[in-house]
Amino acid sequence: MSVDGRFIYPNGRVRALELQLVSNRMWQMLLSADDRAEVIRLLTDTWYSLFIEQHKLGDTFRQAQEATEEELLELSEDPRLVRGLLHRRDVRNARYLWKAALIGTEKDVEVERDGLLETENLRRAVEDEQAREELPELFRQTLERLLDMEAPEVGDVEREMDRLAARVEREELPELGKSFENLVSWNLERKNFLTAARAQLREASPEELEDMLLEGGLHDPEEVASAYRTGRLPELLAGGHGQEELASALSDCLSRGSLLEFEKQGEKELLDKLEEASSHVFGPAPLAAFVLKRELEIDHLRILVAAKSAGAPRKRIIRRLPRG
Repeated sequence: MSVDGRFIYPNGRVRALELQLVSNRMWQMLLSADDRAEVIRLLTDTWYSLFIEQHKLGDTFRQAQEATEEELLELSEDPRLVRGLLHRRDVRNARYLWKAALIGTEKDVEVERDGLLETENLRRAVEDEQAREELPELFRQTLERLLDMEAPEVGDVEREMDRLAARVEREELPELGKSFENLVSWNLERKNFLTAARAQLREASPEELEDMLLEGGLHDPEEVASAYRTGRLPELLAGGHGQEELASALSDCLSRGSLLEFEKQGEKELLDKLEEASSHVFGPAPLAAFVLKRELEIDHLRILVAAKSAGAPRKRIIRRLPRG
């Protein structure tokens, strides 16, 4: 089998970067921390110390994610990786800017560095038709749907931006290889069943649910909505895709009225799939997998900090986080 020489150094560097991820031992210490202040103190003994002293905690995590992407973009000139990572950043910046403009939540919006699209163009596109026409089709269609809404609420904006994020991932990440194509489909499946489970707990209508589901999962939205109508979500999830454990967790959580353990099981399996994507010796997949690992790690740190700030007990946090 031939080796792509472009990835010999980048893949070796990623193996070293993996050591910067928060270790299981540190996760145990973080989970056992008495409060938010102790969590932050512990994080100063990790790679995140590079950012904690310079930024507020929320900005610390954003800067950490951006720094991770920037390092890997410098390591690899593979256009598939560059396009995939930068377009995902474009979606995040569009979410920050468009939500603020349409909902009026913030005056000064913090954004990340430009991706493939200039943030100033994303900002102007809300009111400038010419700037809107210059956006890629997926972005332009999303913004036009938002502008067509008479008085969009936060949920409306988040739903449209989630759809945009899913469509960008479906178009960009599968080009990194079969493992990433499978990962994208599986992750959209996980998100759809989590959405359906939340809808069931609050007794939403099937029509309301179908409007929230994303294209591209292992089951299409119509199948998920049909299973929702008949009360057979766990049975559909378990059918034929090796997701029996996740389906079992879903069944248990629906009967208890809490989705903590379903979310935990889903993210545990996501971590496993990212490890599988990392196992490729040469190519863009390990680099992209590392970015997604860091992204998931940051999500879990945010949850941990919020839980500690609210005084949640360790036992409850462990029910939610697949860490330690």
